Amino acid sequence: MLVLSFALLGLIAGLGLDVLIVHLAVPPDDGLNGGEEAVRTQTLAAESGSLVVTSVGAQWPRRLIVMAATAGLFAIAAVRYDEPAQLALVSVYICVFVACAGTDLLAYRVPNVITYPAIIGAVVVGALMPNANVWEVLAGGALTGSVLLLPALFTGGIGMGMGDVKLAAFVGLAIGFTLAPAAMLIMAFSGGLIAALLLVTGLRQKGEPIPYAPFISAGGLIVLLWQGAAFATVA
Repeated sequence: MLVLSFALLGLIAGLGLDVLIVHLAVPPDDGLNGGEEAVRTQTLAAESGSLVVTSVGAQWPRRLIVMAATAGLFAIAAVRYDEPAQLALVSVYICVFVACAGTDLLAYRVPNVITYPAIIGAVVVGALMPNANVWEVLAGGALTGSVLLLPALFTGGIGMGMGDVKLAAFVGLAIGFTLAPAAMLIMAFSGGLIAALLLVTGLRQKGEPIPYAPFISAGGLIVLLWQGAAFATVA
C-alpha cells in the first residue's frame, strides 16, 4: 500500500515538476513573461538546440515521461526506505535530480534556484540526521564537485558548466563520501556512452553541447536507491 501511495504521489509530483522544468528552463532575463507553454518551449528549442520535441502535440508525451519517471522513482524509494523521515528526504532529492535533468535536456540549464537550496539542505540534513556524519557529507560534496570543477574550468563552461558542478556537489552531499565514487563511475560511464552514441548516429556533431545533468542525476539516483544516502544505508 505504501508503494502504491508513493507511486500516486510521484505522479502528482511529476506533474508539478514538469511545469517547474519548463518555467525554469527559460532564463529570467530573456523577456518571456507568461504566454503559452508551447511558445516558451519552442523559443527555447530555437535558441538552444534542445534535445526535446517541441510541437504542441509533444507537450503531453514529455509531461507523461516526467510523471512516469517520478512515480517510478518514488515507488522504488518506498521499497528501499522504511523510516518516514528518510523516505521524505529521499523523495525531495529525487525531485531535485528530475528537475535538474529536465531543465538541462530542455535548455542546457541547471538552475541555481534548485541547486543552491539543495546544497544547503543536504548540508543541514548531514548535520541534523541521527545516522549522518557531517564531515562525511562535506567530504562527499567536495569530492564530486571538485572532480567536475576541473573540466568546467578547463573548457570555459563549454560542454561542462558550473551548473553541472553544483549538481555534482549536491550528489556527493546527498550520498556521502563513501558512496560518491560509485556515483561518479556511473556518471562517467553513462555520459561517455551516450555521447559516443549521439556522435556516431549524427544526432550531435563534434563540439556541440550535450546536456550532462541527466548523467549526474542518474549517478545520484542509482546510488541513492541502490546503496543508500549519507543519512541511511539500504540492504
